Amino acid sequence: MMDRVAAMEKYERAKIEGKVDEDIISLLDKINSIENYYTTSSCSGRIGIMEISEIGDKRSAKFLGKWHREVKIEEVEDAIKKYTDGYLYLLVQSAIFHVVSKDIPSSIELINLAKECGFKYSSIKHINETGVLVEILGTEHLQIPMGEDGIIKLCLEDMEFLVKMANKTLRRIKNKLKLFEEKISSLPLSSF
Repeated sequence: MMDRVAAMEKYERAKIEGKVDEDIISLLDKINSIENYYTTSSCSGRIGIMEISEIGDKRSAKFLGKWHREVKIEEVEDAIKKYTDGYLYLLVQSAIFHVVSKDIPSSIELINLAKECGFKYSSIKHINETGVLVEILGTEHLQIPMGEDGIIKLCLEDMEFLVKMANKTLRRIKNKLKLFEEKISSLPLSSF
């Protein structure tokens, strides 16, 4: 785990370079303003179209389209046009944050708050002398196969339904993020 100073330098650099999801900057800033905590990585949740050569082979996976917002059917169709081989998936991935807390009690407070806001898979991931690494993660996740060997297996009507469900799922993720941001300031301000 990175120490607080290195993590904050990396975070500020990432913001300047546009590598932080814009819709969660204010939440990350709030977490980082509480002396008991600092963030090390994050994603605000996303919809994606992914091509992989073999199931489970993350190294060969490539996004043909990726959005941290609701998506239009036309955008999905444009991404699908890039599909050539292997398997094609429509994905919705939950928001995920890695936060270092100063100790176990601080971690428990953060996990309890996250779970109260609907991030049910939140847990302690690692403990060392730097602090306790907490992963904040929701349950929302879709992984729907759409094609095999370069051939799309769904009709337009199916894709329209899947895009509708993907947007609905992402909307749920974003609403949880808003709630979490509202409640994060209730955490104690003691120092590392």
